[in-house]
Amino acid sequence: MKKIFLLLLVLVLSGCWNYQELNEYAIVTGMAIDYKDNKYQVSVLVANGNKTEAEGTKTSLLSGEGDTIYSAIKDISLTSPKEIYLSHLSVIILSEDTAKIGISHILDFLLREPQAHQNFYLLMAKDTKASDTLSILSPLADYPSQNITSNITNSSKLQGKISDASFNLFMEKYLEEGFEPIMNSIIIVGDTKQGQMADNQEKIKQDAYTKLDSLALFQGDKLVGWTTQEESTGIDLILGEIGTFYFNVPCDNGYAVTLSNDYKVSYDIQKDKVKIKAEATGTLREMGCNINLEEEREIVKLEQAAEKEMRKYMVNGIQKAKQYETDIFGFGSKYYKKYPKDFQKIKDWNHFFTTYPVEIEVSFQYTRKGALEQSLERDKK
Repeated sequence: MKKIFLLLLVLVLSGCWNYQELNEYAIVTGMAIDYKDNKYQVSVLVANGNKTEAEGTKTSLLSGEGDTIYSAIKDISLTSPKEIYLSHLSVIILSEDTAKIGISHILDFLLREPQAHQNFYLLMAKDTKASDTLSILSPLADYPSQNITSNITNSSKLQGKISDASFNLFMEKYLEEGFEPIMNSIIIVGDTKQGQMADNQEKIKQDAYTKLDSLALFQGDKLVGWTTQEESTGIDLILGEIGTFYFNVPCDNGYAVTLSNDYKVSYDIQKDKVKIKAEATGTLREMGCNINLEEEREIVKLEQAAEKEMRKYMVNGIQKAKQYETDIFGFGSKYYKKYPKDFQKIKDWNHFFTTYPVEIEVSFQYTRKGALEQSLERDKK
């Protein structure tokens, strides 16, 4: 009995020896990293959980600078009455200047930092300072970081234009031979200074808001280029990192808005080329074309148009990656696993990738008979 008591005592004490009162911590929910004049400027979004609406915003943005990320955070501590606490970090935003010089040391810090649990999102700030994106207030969320993470979650599920933005997946691709990482971007729409004001949360029409944009392409740890929204969709389709997505299928003088939530992609890696096969089903969500959907041949034409549109997205995504000599699809990794000796003979895979032929086959089919009923315009005629 004494041994059991002593064991329980040790467990209790070992679990609580480092305990501190919650109000001694500055709980960080978001971090932004800018680079200027050869210094890192780190900003952290701190939750002021005990503030009421009458007392002001529920967050504070604290900043510091230094030669390293660690020293910049310690510089923040000189102005904060509380200890900086990173365990609740949900999003980190990097500036273009930071990514162009390389982010390997930033990734190294995040992996070594014991408080960071690596389950946060990683984003690029496009055409703006990273710190500004964490200062735009929204009426739909208490914290700017909460607004951003919710936007990522909803957009990735419902639109297919946003890739998995997790730090863990970025690191997985970064560390894998023959695979280059990508990162989602975020922009500010409107007047940044007005968007930082507390009343921006109370207005019916905001002066400024943050919006998820296209993909940032990396080669190693450096930013090399940006995609368009359509190219981003094509890249996600090739990677298979897509659930529900919608796209506009051209027909006559309008579009048939198509939604797909059943999609799969497979690869056939060969020495002289790679074959990609994509299969999807979907439904019509909006019909802006004068088509008789009671005729099978018209539906087949629409399906063929949908296949053509999906293939166009994918081809554009391939061309953009080849333009920047970055194999963001991991063809090199698959090639290495299948032909390790041949892969070793290729001195620069990213350069080889630019001339590596890619064949794409797309199969699409409309489902749910009710969704193929005539449009209101045609019924009226």
